[in-house]
Amino acid sequence: MNEPFSYDVESAIFIRFAMVGPPVLNGLAAKGQRRRRDPYSATLFARDIVQSLRRQIGFRRQGEPVGDAVVEELLATVIWDIPVEDFVVLVGIDATRRDAVKRDISKRLAERLTAEYEIFPAPAFYHGHTGTGPLGPKK
Repeated sequence: MNEPFSYDVESAIFIRFAMVGPPVLNGLAAKGQRRRRDPYSATLFARDIVQSLRRQIGFRRQGEPVGDAVVEELLATVIWDIPVEDFVVLVGIDATRRDAVKRDISKRLAERLTAEYEIFPAPAFYHGHTGTGPLGPKK
């Protein structure tokens, strides 16, 4: 019997917080060089999340696959709508508060993705530069 597909989108997004560079979070917290929020930081973070998720899953709406750019645009909008105060906590010193905010933001982003799209298994195999999977070989 087939098991229903389940993938922990929230945890996958939470992990991306550890990988995203400080300049991106600083841009969202208005703590970067320009001292104001940088909308491109939301785009970069959304792109990073989608690229990471797409290694294991795909997105569909009404049975039709949805392109990465569409998902990135939705996520960038959702990220941008998160209050600047939450991102200030993310670049702050207090690790307990940082983790709580990361968990909260991850949950919000995952809920929005799963509300908008059907998640389905679509693993992208990478076999190095000489591989035969969809991510290789490089030209």
